[in-house]
Amino acid sequence: MLFTWFMLTGFIFLFLPEDTTGRFQLGFVRVFRWPLSLGGSVALTAQTQESLTDTVPRREYDKLMAYSANLKETLDQQRLEFEKLYGLRNRYVWQGADFVIADVITKTTSGSQTELTELTINCRTNIGLAKGQFVLGDNTVIGTISDVSSDTASVRLFTDPGSVIAVKVGEVKTMMKGCGENLAKIELLKKKAEIGENVFALRKAGFLDAPVIIGKVVKCERNRRSATVWDVTVEPACDIKKLEDVAVIIMKPLK
Repeated sequence: MLFTWFMLTGFIFLFLPEDTTGRFQLGFVRVFRWPLSLGGSVALTAQTQESLTDTVPRREYDKLMAYSANLKETLDQQRLEFEKLYGLRNRYVWQGADFVIADVITKTTSGSQTELTELTINCRTNIGLAKGQFVLGDNTVIGTISDVSSDTASVRLFTDPGSVIAVKVGEVKTMMKGCGENLAKIELLKKKAEIGENVFALRKAGFLDAPVIIGKVVKCERNRRSATVWDVTVEPACDIKKLEDVAVIIMKPLK
């Protein structure tokens, strides 16, 4: 009997005029507004919590992206070396390198007291440390060793106005100068660079065996004197202010 009554009620609603059933639906919503809104809030909260569990901290994401960029650049270089030296025994680009891990002791600022120019690091051992060696932070080049003492060393950041380093943007090789305010400049670039494009520190015999990401393009504008070349502004690929330790690359000849 109950099933029959439900069937009859369903048929009645099926054949009722649309305006009548519409008023019935609106009345249902008004009567059960509170339970319906509560259920919607619970579902939204559950979805939000689920999405938050899938995210990672921004610094960790940037660190992984830098590692990915370095790996791609290293693979590209090895492919070129293999093509160039086909038939000869090749080696992994980091095979002749040691890494000295060092804690950051102090961060030297200038100007507005927010502009970092130099780091002082506390080396567990200074054996092998020398001026000019590249320093990594979160898998990216942040500068070079500028001075070494008995148990500490100074790191000149590539954004320091006194810093000059060989880099490449895309396939174009050039020089990059620090300009302060956590930025560096590439002037008179012959090809326009894209915003967000990776900039790599070039290989340097005895100091760096493979290009390593150093920064990202944040601005590209035509040179004021010549419209055929570009001036590029670069920022570090990692947040140097948050670094607690770094890695010094020590290249050594293979035996």
